[in-house]
Amino acid sequence: MINGVIVKGIGGFYYVQSDRGVAECRARGKFRKAQISPMVGDKVGISIVNENPLQGAIEEIYPRKNFLIRPPVANVDTVVIVIATASPNPDYCMVDKLIVTAEKAGIEIIIAVNKTDIAKPDNIIEVYEKAGFQTISVCAEKNEGINGLRALISGKTVAFAGNSGVGKSSLLNRLGFDLETGEVSKIERGKHTTRHAELLPLDTGGYVIDTPGFSLLEVSDIKASELKDYFREFKDLGDCRFSGCVHIGAKPSDCAVSAAVGRGEICPSRYESYLSIYDSLKDIKDWEL
Repeated sequence: MINGVIVKGIGGFYYVQSDRGVAECRARGKFRKAQISPMVGDKVGISIVNENPLQGAIEEIYPRKNFLIRPPVANVDTVVIVIATASPNPDYCMVDKLIVTAEKAGIEIIIAVNKTDIAKPDNIIEVYEKAGFQTISVCAEKNEGINGLRALISGKTVAFAGNSGVGKSSLLNRLGFDLETGEVSKIERGKHTTRHAELLPLDTGGYVIDTPGFSLLEVSDIKASELKDYFREFKDLGDCRFSGCVHIGAKPSDCAVSAAVGRGEICPSRYESYLSIYDSLKDIKDWEL
């Protein structure tokens, strides 16, 4: 059996990168019976059934360290969340939803602020550095900050995520790929140019993956009471007066988070995102998760 990584999946065929090259594979029926679907990023064991062209069958899917449902991607080391300074304007709540998803999956997070030729990135960087995230300023248009971004993701399996039109594909092209990019429409939403998830080998080692559907993500698979655990700046603030405090509607004297917001230690946009996401989760029953 040969070990490899699924780098693409289309129409029931999985393309597995191994020392032998890329093999076009089908999954054995046992996975369908077990209701297990192979994912891009899966580490697998395959058998070769034809040498030219190289074709095989997926025999084993090795344990995943993490996976995302939408899009279906496994074993992601890092998510680069791209946010534009303008055109489109920053959507902090959407970025924070992506962060919650990555935090829940235990995936490293990098915030890449793009389009610095249009507006200064300082305010956005301040929001996420204050929250404890690694940030980097980049400009795909002027090819600035790209080497720094490449150094941060070298040797890792990296997903690029962000709202439509923020420049994910343009950044990937600057990293050495050749992806189609769509013109930004009058309503400042880029065309959906990516048709499927695909691992692309990075010239310095590792893979990058563009992630269609990420911009449509809704957080729905965690309890509202647990949401606070995925806002890292809420931690180490001290205890609230009442156990089980969800940091909403409480007086600063009773709630450590509310007090920190009042002191300016937590950015208002992050707290507003917390309130918005909590509101979307509060009516979901435990049995629906």
